[in-house]
Amino acid sequence: MFRIFGPPGTGKTTTLLNMVEKAMESGIPPNRIGFFAFTKKAAIEARERAGRRFSLDPDVDLCHFRTFHSMAYRTLNIKEHQIMGADNFKELSQAIGYELNSSLSSEDVTAFKPKDHPILQVYNLSWAKKEPLRTTYNLSDIPFSWVEVEYVTQAYENYKTAYNLMDYHDMLQLFLDEADYLLPQFDLCFVDEAQDLSPIQWEIAEALDRKSKRMYAAGDDDQAIFVWAGADVDRFITLTGSVEILEQSYRIPSAVHNVAERISSRIKTRFPKRYKPREEIGSVQRIKDVLDVDMSQGSWLILAQANYMLFELYEPLKQAGYLFETLNGYRSINHKMAVAISGWERLRKGYQVTKETAQQIYGYMSGNGVRIKRGCKTLN
Repeated sequence: MFRIFGPPGTGKTTTLLNMVEKAMESGIPPNRIGFFAFTKKAAIEARERAGRRFSLDPDVDLCHFRTFHSMAYRTLNIKEHQIMGADNFKELSQAIGYELNSSLSSEDVTAFKPKDHPILQVYNLSWAKKEPLRTTYNLSDIPFSWVEVEYVTQAYENYKTAYNLMDYHDMLQLFLDEADYLLPQFDLCFVDEAQDLSPIQWEIAEALDRKSKRMYAAGDDDQAIFVWAGADVDRFITLTGSVEILEQSYRIPSAVHNVAERISSRIKTRFPKRYKPREEIGSVQRIKDVLDVDMSQGSWLILAQANYMLFELYEPLKQAGYLFETLNGYRSINHKMAVAISGWERLRKGYQVTKETAQQIYGYMSGNGVRIKRGCKTLN
């Protein structure tokens, strides 16, 4: 298995798509190429980028650009009603007296959901790490006794058996058991974000390797953020085979790069690598409060260690008059108003706007000091 290490901003996905392009130019059909990513978002992005770049139908021509979960779901021909759903969890919760909220749904599934019930989190983590439930429980700090954990997880397993249902653990295991027979033969295969794969996902990756003429695992162990949730980054580091390191970052200026290097150099088990920053120096400033930064010009990205830290910023940012949108789709104002404000700013600067944007602008004009000709709001 060939490894590609792609530090931040080095164009890892672009490099992989370049390899896909060369493969297709050499005569390999797209349905003989597999591209598997850790998250659904990453898989969709790669599929859409490849579709645009090669003028292909992503859903038809790039059918093997998926997550492992999606591959298992599709290959096994599993139906929605066969997966544990919200109604099933509600029924089980009422029967056992524990509110087992869970975020499992269809093929977009993952063990790493912080909103799951703590007992289910321990259950999911033990399965992802392929270790005994008691071991995972002993290392956790959930406010439930072992008797409760054992009772709930046994009830959960019994419920699935009684109603012939499965969760994503069962789905992946079933797929893995039959992988050598179910997987097609690939001429070229990629596993992206390999540093985040759990032990069972690594077993699937190894099955893909056996079914592929050429196999590449791409990622960056310095960006392994799911170790707490069962990711086995050491598996990626210790793989045998050839290695390529993408050395030039197109994102990170030198000042930021120096800070990142000082931090990553303290990781004892990291794969040794160096990469070059952009020529721009950039800057690193330490502040006590986000609102101490003047964000009135340009676009800004605010990152936090945990979501709750971002939640605390919503109201202060609104009060300061900043428009913002979170990665999960929350907006400080509704979409129509955001379009109208953005369009108005473009008009003020002398740019043109689309008919739809102009309609949104007119829709928010109240007439206070503005003369609007009768009938203009329709913009026919």
